[in-house]
Amino acid sequence: MKQTINCTTGEVTIVDYTDEEKAAAVKLVEDADKDFTSVRLSRNQRLAGTDWTQGADSPLSNSKKAEWATYRQELRDYPATASKVSELGDWPSEPS
Repeated sequence: MKQTINCTTGEVTIVDYTDEEKAAAVKLVEDADKDFTSVRLSRNQRLAGTDWTQGADSPLSNSKKAEWATYRQELRDYPATASKVSELGDWPSEPS
């Protein structure tokens, strides 16, 4: 339902949405659920924040570097695990 208010009289009119308006709203929600832009942006930021773990001069041991490499691969694979944003599970967990 949508409402309109007459600014002069203050009268409120409540009207049901048309079928076209309902269909447009459903399409907007469906399209938004298929837009992975913000997910990929967040993923890329997480990857960039862990670049230091893979450098030759990283203070991490080889086993810790391997853990971080696995985590980074999980981040790269993360968006591919779903066809809709709403189907995505939790983000991979960083190594301790």
